Amino acid sequence: MPSTEINHTRGATPSPRCPFVEYERILEKNPILAPTGCTDKFCQAGRLIHSDEPKVGENRPLEVVQNEAVAFLWQLWQDGVYTEDCYLERRTQVLEEIARSAKQTIVWEQESKRVDTTSIWTQSPEELRYGLRLAWRNSRKCIMRSRYQELELCDLRHIHTSVGMATALLEEVTKAFNHGQIKPTVFVFPPKSVDGSGPMFWNKQVLNFAGYELEDGSIMGDPSNVKLTQDIVDLGWTPPRAKTRWDLLPIVAMAENDAPALVEVPDDLRRLIEIQHPDYPSFNELGLRWYQFPALSRLGFDIGGVQYTATPFIGWYMDAEIGVRNLADTFRFDALPEVVKAIGFDIDAYRAKSEYAEVQELEDLPDYEQLRWQSRAQAELNYAVRWSFLQQGVTCVGTLAASADWCQFDDEHAAKKGYRLNSDPYWLSPPQGSIVPVWHRGGAPNYQPKPMICRNRYDPVNSWQRRKGSTDADPVFLIRKGNEWVTKPLTSFLADIPSRKRRKLIESQKKEKPSTVHIYYCSQGTTARTLAERLHRRVKRNARGLQVTFGSLNALDLTQIEASDIILLVASTTGSGAFPANGADFAKAMGHFCESLKTDFSRVRLSVFGVGDSAYPNFNAAAITTYNLFHQLNVLPIAGGLIKADVASETLPLRMFNHWSDAVESALVGGKGELSSDPEESFVSHAEMLRNFGRATVISKTCSGADDGLITLTLDGIECADMAHLRLLPTNSASHVARAITALGISDPQLLMPFSSGALQQCSYGIFFTRFVDLEDRGKLPSWAIESNNNSGHEKESILERLEQFSVSLQPSQLSLELRHKICFGCPLLRPRAFSVASSSRYIGEKKVELLIKPHRRGRFSDIYLSTLQPGGSIEYAIVPASPASFLPAVQRPLVVISTGSGFAPVRSLLQQRIQIAREWGEESSTPHPFHTSPISLFAGFRLVDESIIHAVVDLAESYSLLDLACLVPSNPEKKRVQGYLLDKRDTIRAKLVEQEGYVYVCGSAAMTEGVRANLSEILAGEVKQIMGERYVEEVF
Repeated sequence: MPSTEINHTRGATPSPRCPFVEYERILEKNPILAPTGCTDKFCQAGRLIHSDEPKVGENRPLEVVQNEAVAFLWQLWQDGVYTEDCYLERRTQVLEEIARSAKQTIVWEQESKRVDTTSIWTQSPEELRYGLRLAWRNSRKCIMRSRYQELELCDLRHIHTSVGMATALLEEVTKAFNHGQIKPTVFVFPPKSVDGSGPMFWNKQVLNFAGYELEDGSIMGDPSNVKLTQDIVDLGWTPPRAKTRWDLLPIVAMAENDAPALVEVPDDLRRLIEIQHPDYPSFNELGLRWYQFPALSRLGFDIGGVQYTATPFIGWYMDAEIGVRNLADTFRFDALPEVVKAIGFDIDAYRAKSEYAEVQELEDLPDYEQLRWQSRAQAELNYAVRWSFLQQGVTCVGTLAASADWCQFDDEHAAKKGYRLNSDPYWLSPPQGSIVPVWHRGGAPNYQPKPMICRNRYDPVNSWQRRKGSTDADPVFLIRKGNEWVTKPLTSFLADIPSRKRRKLIESQKKEKPSTVHIYYCSQGTTARTLAERLHRRVKRNARGLQVTFGSLNALDLTQIEASDIILLVASTTGSGAFPANGADFAKAMGHFCESLKTDFSRVRLSVFGVGDSAYPNFNAAAITTYNLFHQLNVLPIAGGLIKADVASETLPLRMFNHWSDAVESALVGGKGELSSDPEESFVSHAEMLRNFGRATVISKTCSGADDGLITLTLDGIECADMAHLRLLPTNSASHVARAITALGISDPQLLMPFSSGALQQCSYGIFFTRFVDLEDRGKLPSWAIESNNNSGHEKESILERLEQFSVSLQPSQLSLELRHKICFGCPLLRPRAFSVASSSRYIGEKKVELLIKPHRRGRFSDIYLSTLQPGGSIEYAIVPASPASFLPAVQRPLVVISTGSGFAPVRSLLQQRIQIAREWGEESSTPHPFHTSPISLFAGFRLVDESIIHAVVDLAESYSLLDLACLVPSNPEKKRVQGYLLDKRDTIRAKLVEQEGYVYVCGSAAMTEGVRANLSEILAGEVKQIMGERYVEEVF
């Protein structure tokens, strides 16, 4: 085709100089390519909606109309619809008609408006029918395009009134529905004129379920239609008195320059398909249903420069459209939670298992359990849709059939034309994944030929609001009486009220602004976020009438808090009491808030749920710090105010979280919101923690009092990863346990304690005083000791010593069961201590670990407990689920490591791992080991007494060329710290971190890590954490 007749490049996305043969073939057969929204720097192929894709309803420049008209006629010729002579004759006619109709007006081009010339032309029925079929074939979102040749035209271009549009649509849709044997048909009303916006339908589809927003903020019906429903109510429609989820909206038609006409869907079209399942009787009780066919009515067709803005298009459903999207999407009918129960999910069956005793709903289970049930529910719901349509004799295609049909159609097209059809994987890829053929096809060429199906430039409701003041006609309601249609005026109830009263009525209906519940979290891992998301779901579901916001703690702006708001925080702690990154900005602003906030917070309600690990120092420090800030602001605490959960007891502390969220919900709905206390609660949590502990055997220990002790253990349980952390439980010695039991007047240590909880009913006094309470604790006095008049006043006495003194002051008859129970409940819990693994199992042997333990005088673990532990003895341990540095052993990039004191333990683990790899590599290969291009630059501060431990592994690492720098800094009178030496090597460090994209690992005290951050930030000329992101790993002890 001569290039002078059709401008191939206008509006085309790719360059015509593209070297790929496939693109040349695409351009050869499709002379007009619409923009896809992509540029050479930005691709929108994976987006749901492309930001600047063409739309109908906008005037185009005259040359665009001419070019697209000629290109369309050329396609008719090329496809054999016209002969060459017919094409040339028709082209002349059309260009003359376009020239005659040309006029100046506002036109759109590349998303901008200007004054220019435009025009329109009239297509013959044959041209229109073929254009519709080409547009369907070119629709990248449709999987059933293989049937495009079967598409029928219902030509309604002679209808120019809203009443005529509404009545004609109902009559013609009924014919095309054909009692369930659907004939795919497009009902085409007049195209957009040069001066108008074109006819439109308000409905997104001919059949739409209403969506009602209830007084409590919940939605009945289809959430996607809430605004449309309200718009139609405002127009004058009266919903059914008894509203349901399945109320069909009336059809609202609006001809160009006419007022809307509203008509109810007739009975033969409004019949719904009840979604039932032949294998699950409970499924049928859910009351799910859907309408019989899809008929999109807000999309338009762009054909040869002519824009059709009102073109309802009836087809048939694919089962997944209903079963996976419409009914299952959480933002639509969200039916999967109901379906899960209908197919057999039983939360009580899970709760019968000890590890799931505290779960309350599906979302409380691990993600793999949730996915198991949701996937089953999705598959069964999809099956139920397909089965139900079959039972009613209504056309509905299955996912497998549609997918296979599309693949065959695309393959045949590619074989014949030399290029694949355009397609959008977001819409075509099935929810079932790789079991459906289309999943494996990958992305198709990203192009969009014309003719095409488009969205409308203008919203029909907004269009009516803009023009109703200049339109003589009024909205009407159509009623069928016999064989005749009767119209009656359609007005909303406010229209009949005088303007002064109307304003008062509107003002009186304005609701008082509801309180807002602000739910925010800060989380180093996933625990705090997971709990915050669960709280968010519960509050949205149960606390009706409240607005809810959700986000990370950094997003909390206290200047926007209203007096009646509620703030709910879930906060975890990282490092030495620091805030995680998504709460760090809020932490920095705390001082500013205290000084600058003028808001009265005395009515603001607050509760903070802390997520911490009692095995580490500064337990729940972030939550405590946050709560103290709000305490200074004089907030009103609810649900206990500050809750300090312990992940040492439960990896996901659901038991305490459920109690807390129950109290929160009570407070939100007007209850007391008090957190009930169970004296056994903490001991139940402790028992849950102990289930995760195994036993290790002590092989050797080299504690000498002043030196850091090196302890070697053999683990009886699972293998421990390099650079991981272990929790060790300093159980009470047998002699101390015997003394405690004697003090309580118990003769048999195997006697079971009178716990009411099922989790503790097998707990004897011997087990309780060995593994549950800390007899060496010298903290605050327990309640029973305070109440005793014989308290010696020695504040540093242990619990065991106080217990013995207390028992001496009592007569044997006074040691009742109730008093013994009170004494036991008043004892402090035994807390595990966390230590970094200082070895690599690859180096010292499987199931073996070494720990580097710094001695502390009278330290509960390092002194008291270890003094009684001998080689051959056993120790209880648990592996900490996640370590910030656990991925570093696999990193093959340059690494800068800075450590002090016991922080050298994980460094020693890393070096041992690399030493062993280098050693094995040398035995099997003559090539350099994998780390020869990614050496470690080591900066280590240590005490002189630890010099031998440091040098032993460092010297060996240097012999294998694993280090390119070893800056070892012993304690010194000048107090020169290891972090100060970083600046001496700034060029080396900057090259490793910037040019070679290396990693940093820091392990030491809070003061040391702060100094390292400051010096590295100076070297990199910016905040090191922000620059490096995940490449900066920090552990604070």
